[in-house]
Amino acid sequence: MFYGWVVVAAVMMVAVVAVAMAGPVIAFFIPVMHADLGIPMVYFGLAMSARQVGFAFASPFLGRWIDIYGARPLLIGVGVFGGLLVYSLSWVSAGWHLVAIIGLLGFAGLQGAGGELYGSVVIAKWFTRNRGRAMAVAFIGTPLGIFFLTPLTQYWIEAMGWPTVWKVYGVCGGLLLVLAALFIRRPPTEPAEITPGKPTQISDGHNWTREQAVRSSAFWKIAVSFGILMFTISTVAMFRVQHFLDRGLDLQWVAIAFSVEAALSALVAFPIGMLIERFAIHRLTAIGFCFAIIMLVLTINTHDMVMLFLATGTFGVGAASVMILQNSIWPGYFGSLHIGAIRGVAMPISLGFAIIGAPVAGLVRDATGSFVTLWWITALAMLIAIGLILTATPPDRMPTCTTGPDQDA
Repeated sequence: MFYGWVVVAAVMMVAVVAVAMAGPVIAFFIPVMHADLGIPMVYFGLAMSARQVGFAFASPFLGRWIDIYGARPLLIGVGVFGGLLVYSLSWVSAGWHLVAIIGLLGFAGLQGAGGELYGSVVIAKWFTRNRGRAMAVAFIGTPLGIFFLTPLTQYWIEAMGWPTVWKVYGVCGGLLLVLAALFIRRPPTEPAEITPGKPTQISDGHNWTREQAVRSSAFWKIAVSFGILMFTISTVAMFRVQHFLDRGLDLQWVAIAFSVEAALSALVAFPIGMLIERFAIHRLTAIGFCFAIIMLVLTINTHDMVMLFLATGTFGVGAASVMILQNSIWPGYFGSLHIGAIRGVAMPISLGFAIIGAPVAGLVRDATGSFVTLWWITALAMLIAIGLILTATPPDRMPTCTTGPDQDA
């Protein structure tokens, strides 16, 4: 058996664990921690931004280190360090505690929603022709984690209290990350898997260096368009539970809707991976961005159970699409040899947009009692993202590099 699929399974486990380690499930901790501790909503937004600032600072180093050393030693360290940080969330008593701890998780590269470099870079190096479906299978770990952990988190918080749940997630999550890391190794060659046959949209014909990639207009258009998307996701994912509660919806039904959302994400992931191998990836990405706009409109207008499931279902399909496409478009455009370094530079650009999203949403909610005004503005901004990605056609030739040959060796 091709060992790359073992690596995919390990990366999928990392994605499941990341959901629990202050990932999407944090949305269910916000109402109870806000009520018990009196922490203003803006601090939860600042915590999200702090994680993104930490990741933006660390990602150029993490990407380069993954290229050089592989993901295993880094993930083992993240398992220990990240587990301790998540455990310490049980001791939070003030807003700045939350901001500091979540921010340090960002420095560890633990994004918690499928945005980590550890999995996407490793899979890009193991796969070429089947990269789309490999990325899709690995992504399924995120909706699986949401599907099972969302209702369990809500139940455990009510049964044991939020501090105990953070302790459980810290210990179990850290151990599982270390275990998954043991199965992740570097490919024997670069690229590792090339299957002759029909033409494909995914190609490693050019392995661009970091310095060469940043000279192309496609690099900047992709980075900025996904930055606008990350601004959108950061405002919705963090606060939509509170938004649904503001609309009078029952929290148990919200948890069920999130599980259905996760199931839809898992169901569409593999077909998306197959489409990536057959059609122009920038056009597929534009379609994924359209789902983000539809999701915003539905979320804004959610007042009953039908709209709740429509909004969350659309979020699930859109999130699956854009996450898999994001992880596939970079190696598809610039090759896999230096993909860690290239994505490490692109991440701070995209995260720069997301950093301001969550705290602005928190401020808007604290000031107006609603997130709606900001989300309408965000929907208009997504139209700009669609225009950028549609004009980000794949580079057709390698630019001249004026730096030494060891720029990204």
